[in-house]
Amino acid sequence: MGAYGMTPCHRDLPARWHPAERPYRRPSRRGTAASAWLTSGLLRRVGLIRTLGAPLAVTGWLGHHERGGGERWIIDPTFAEGSGATGHRRLMALLAAPGWGLPLASVDEHCACHLPPGYSDQCTAVAAGLAERPGVLEVRAIQRRGDRLKRIQEHRPAIYAAQQQLALSVPAWVGRWLERGGSPISRVPVRAVTNLR
Repeated sequence: MGAYGMTPCHRDLPARWHPAERPYRRPSRRGTAASAWLTSGLLRRVGLIRTLGAPLAVTGWLGHHERGGGERWIIDPTFAEGSGATGHRRLMALLAAPGWGLPLASVDEHCACHLPPGYSDQCTAVAAGLAERPGVLEVRAIQRRGDRLKRIQEHRPAIYAAQQQLALSVPAWVGRWLERGGSPISRVPVRAVTNLR
């Protein structure tokens, strides 16, 4: 960061908000506490994102408040072309799988995997907390294919090689388990979700 003339905010003021951070500070709200289960659970399962392929970058942020309480977490993992549609669907299934997932149910999906490379590289899936768990998770899985992926591979080959080592292969039995019904589709009622595309 120093090479680019940047200084981390916490370096000058480690015990309080830096003036550059103040405009982005969010006052404590009930929705934050109500959906803390989702925040904590997602952080504990962040390794599942590596099942999409070679992870190039992952960003995330809090979206708007949902009607009825809770917040919307949005993450957009960017990965080198990997498993296509089965990849982001498998990720959502793993995130909602009994035993190691979260109490989520799929409520919406927009898949662009069938489009030619470069047209649209983003597939979006939305899952809501089950009845007593407010909060929504929106995953915007972005595949880098064709020329875009080639530029990434050529720009910093050592970094790309390291990223390839982070990709996590899912054992074949997991795929078979998901096909037999370990999918996130649930018959348990979910909380109302607004603002779906």
